[in-house]
Amino acid sequence: MPTTNKRARVSTLLGNTRTMAVIAFLLALVIWLAVSINESPVVERVVRDVKVEVDESMPSQLGYEAFGADNLYVDVTVSGKRYEVGDNVLTADDLTVTAVTTSVDSPGKYTLQLRAASKDDNPDYRIVSKSKDTVDVYFDAPKTIDVPVEPVVRSSGNLVDTSKFLTQDPIPSQTSVAVKGPATYVEKISHAYAYADTSGNLRNSETFDATLKIVDENDNTINYLTTDAAENITVTVPVYQIVTLPVAVSFSNTPAAYINKAPRVSISPSTIHVAVDPDKLSDMKRISIGTIDFSEIESGTTNLTLRAADMTEGIPMDPSDEFDVTINTGNLSTRTIEIARPTIKVTNNATDLTVHPVRESMTVTLIGPEEDLAALTASSITFTADLTGKAVEEGTSRLALTPTVSSETCWCYGNYSCRATIRS
Repeated sequence: MPTTNKRARVSTLLGNTRTMAVIAFLLALVIWLAVSINESPVVERVVRDVKVEVDESMPSQLGYEAFGADNLYVDVTVSGKRYEVGDNVLTADDLTVTAVTTSVDSPGKYTLQLRAASKDDNPDYRIVSKSKDTVDVYFDAPKTIDVPVEPVVRSSGNLVDTSKFLTQDPIPSQTSVAVKGPATYVEKISHAYAYADTSGNLRNSETFDATLKIVDENDNTINYLTTDAAENITVTVPVYQIVTLPVAVSFSNTPAAYINKAPRVSISPSTIHVAVDPDKLSDMKRISIGTIDFSEIESGTTNLTLRAADMTEGIPMDPSDEFDVTINTGNLSTRTIEIARPTIKVTNNATDLTVHPVRESMTVTLIGPEEDLAALTASSITFTADLTGKAVEEGTSRLALTPTVSSETCWCYGNYSCRATIRS
């Protein structure tokens, strides 16, 4: 009975026209695929941009590296059945092209033979040809040196209107570059220029993209070099506006009572022709020509001369200018105090050496209101030896001292120093 039912189902299936059509289509597809694979035509195809790898096993034994081989590519023509070498089957990553270096035995430029192969040990295609059979590569011992970057600004017009603006030396974003290459070529390096281009007529400081060019003594570009330069090296052109401003002075080591109420000051001449940052000009009512330490100020009238060349704000158009400064402190008194063993603190010692100030007796001159001076004692005065930027060496030295007075109205007048022994 079951056998009869199975035969009935098969008979019913075979009798279904739609089912038989599907079965016929699938059989035809299988037959077509089999014939297509077995009878597929052999075609040639060009596989583009296969990376050339330089065999450095032999040169490396001589201490040489390959230079100028980082971006070498060739096109390789292969032959095989269409389904084996189609675009979606065979790519540049499936092939190798090697530059043969067995002839390299000394520094120099070599023309190397290229050998193409499949990465598959048993490929179903063959390599027919290459777009080139040789490449030129330079071999030498590698060498690296640091080269200063020299910025060069090229302007198609006047860089600035010199009657209104002043420029200073351009500033590169990188002051030096590490340059690597074949020793023979590195030894020819003379300059590393950072070229920046502008149309000119600058009114503010501007930063420009620059092109780095490494040249020999004849300004010829040197090949086979690489650097650690940033991807976008830049050059900044500082631009300052020329103006005439009233002058002023600043004070340092100022007693608290004079911070917001400085002594009376008169300056001659009262103005200066100077170049300043255009972005800061709107906030400038006057410009400082120098800083005066309170230790330089006497009781009554003090006369000092400041030079424009020593300014730290702005750029004087005539650095030889001099200014007569008169400071009037009014009716203040003077007092001297003998300090048997002064308190001396050493700061900003950037070395491993130990600095020992010698606490020898010294006499200090104090200026201030009489009643305030009378209240001071030797312990009211301390000294600081600031070693910032100073050369510190073993032995005996003399340290400049800055006095501090525990008073809001009094200060020490004059210069003070002490001996010091310096040991490791």
